[in-house]
Amino acid sequence: MRTTLSRHGRLLASIAAAGLLLVGCGTGPSQVGAAAIVGDTKIPVSQVKSWFTEVLDKEPRLRSQLEERDGLDDLGRALAGQLVRQELIAEVAEREHLSVDERQVDAMIDRWGGPRATEGEVFTPGNVREFARGEALVTELGRRYFDGLSVTFDYTQATSRSSAQRKAEEMARGGAAATELIERDTAAGTPAGTGQRLRAADSPKLAAATPLFGAEPGTVLAFEPERNAGQWLIVRIQERVAEPSPRAGAADDATLHGLGSQLLGLTADRVGVRLSPRYGAWDPIGLTAAPSEGETTGFRLTAPSSES
Repeated sequence: MRTTLSRHGRLLASIAAAGLLLVGCGTGPSQVGAAAIVGDTKIPVSQVKSWFTEVLDKEPRLRSQLEERDGLDDLGRALAGQLVRQELIAEVAEREHLSVDERQVDAMIDRWGGPRATEGEVFTPGNVREFARGEALVTELGRRYFDGLSVTFDYTQATSRSSAQRKAEEMARGGAAATELIERDTAAGTPAGTGQRLRAADSPKLAAATPLFGAEPGTVLAFEPERNAGQWLIVRIQERVAEPSPRAGAADDATLHGLGSQLLGLTADRVGVRLSPRYGAWDPIGLTAAPSEGETTGFRLTAPSSES
């Protein structure tokens, strides 16, 4: 994921759209000096502040524009979220023994605009290669699993965030509670079912744009397949098969990158992410920082182990 500032209208719009706080209000972090903790790794507030300053120095007109729109918090939040993402990438790259060469990094920077890649972006000349390398690794992660990835799940739907949350919590109880929910919704005419199986290669749009393939069995996910469409999907993963494959079928790099991004959710679940309230709330579906718990893009719940 690339966090764009704008040039400069694009900059402001995309910060807000990405939902990605530096000088914000709220209580301090649970660990002194930490913007976030990913597994055992602490991301210090000073790292966010340093990057924040570099961005404003690089884009001198940006501060006044952000101040006019109360957007300074949004910029800091975007940077904190990006640093968490970078740590998740490092975790999964080590675990999966992923690597990319400099030509792949160059190709990623070329897609971002080549020598002008940092103009109107949060990246700076000093860190653009580091982040491009991370995103190239994400593409390789998607490439590794695209052809051998499938999930079996139970599902139902909802038409509001509050209803989706309630149903997700009910489904996360597993057993009779989950069965009763699906039976009740089916009887009411709501699309719902059990034992549905999908392959990532057969559903590339879902694979790249939703967390459906990036959760372990027992996990309940609630999200909008199409943002702001008013239609929520609630699923409980029953089985997940992930077999490395030497090829990625007909998928293009954008699809593979999207899938790789969704697979970071597995690492976030495994190691744990704690975000300082100073930067909002961790979004377990969007895998970034959201302004508050009520503004995340969905819900991710783990069923009791006996039901998994």
